[in-house]
Amino acid sequence: MAQVTEAGDPATLLASLARNIPGAIYRCALDEHWTMHLLGDEIERITGYPAEDFIENRRRTYASVIHPDDQDDVARDVAEAVGEARPFELEYRVVCSSGEERWVLERGCAVDGGDTWLDGVIFDITERRRFEETARRAEAEAAAAREIAESRRRIVRAADEARARIERDLHDGAQQSLVSSMIMLRAAREQLGSDAGGADELLEEAQAHLDRGIADLRHLAQGIHPIDLTDKGVGAALRALIGHAPIPMTVVDEVDERLDPDVEAALYFAGAEAITNAVKHARASTLSVVLGRTDAHVYVEVIDDGVGGADYDGGSGLRGLCDRMATVAGTLEIHSPPGAGTRLIARIEAGAAPDGADDAIEA
Repeated sequence: MAQVTEAGDPATLLASLARNIPGAIYRCALDEHWTMHLLGDEIERITGYPAEDFIENRRRTYASVIHPDDQDDVARDVAEAVGEARPFELEYRVVCSSGEERWVLERGCAVDGGDTWLDGVIFDITERRRFEETARRAEAEAAAAREIAESRRRIVRAADEARARIERDLHDGAQQSLVSSMIMLRAAREQLGSDAGGADELLEEAQAHLDRGIADLRHLAQGIHPIDLTDKGVGAALRALIGHAPIPMTVVDEVDERLDPDVEAALYFAGAEAITNAVKHARASTLSVVLGRTDAHVYVEVIDDGVGGADYDGGSGLRGLCDRMATVAGTLEIHSPPGAGTRLIARIEAGAAPDGADDAIEA
């Protein structure tokens, strides 16, 4: 084993090491003040206070510059490391003489020489932490931008699908009924002079086709934007669904004023989608709908007793609702444990309808 034959003065060696280490070396007591017995001059660059201020707590304690929110964590982590006889490594904030907060990395260990001391070094890692925080913000912003772009694609795709569905429903429903009516009316006109009885039957059949066509158009319009939603608000529009629900359903309306039309539409379609899912997929036997208001939000809550297990990735409906809610700064929450039913809450921060909106609606 090689050994040094001439080590030089230990104090000189220590001073040289302290100058060349990019941090503040220290020896302190394991007490509530972290009383410093030795502290490198680098601490002044980090905190703005000269090292001699901390020696034997002459002007201030080292504990006094540790950020108040971090003091308990520092004390706990050091105590755990000492108790387990292992080195410690901590990151925490210090409050500088200027009032600025800086991040430090402290590495140390306990030294038992009769009394327990802590020997270690304190490094300034403020720039590293700032870089990491900037990187985290950039990644969060990039993720938000990706989600916005994807949300826009989903909205456009949903709009295209809705237009295709409307076109299909018109072609297969109302259009077929109206075409049949036209054919019947033409045939009836041709028979009016020669066969009044046959013409009358054709007219009755044409009327039946017209009635079906009108019913189809009303049903289609209801799905696009219910007249009750426009005329009477969310609660009335949701109550109108009771007659169409094949299972028992209750609606409690605790909102006694009109809201912004976009907010009303978002709440209605969130409730309607939840009701549709409960009927079609959840095999629910009862439904409960609450339209309510807190101090800062309006919300619609739909609870069913079905099979549960609903999630955002299970289909485009719930994801589409999230996109719709986002357009009005709203949120969608789903609690759906398997076998325990589903609870959906659509919540929007919103006030009442703008001045004059109620008058316009009533007119």
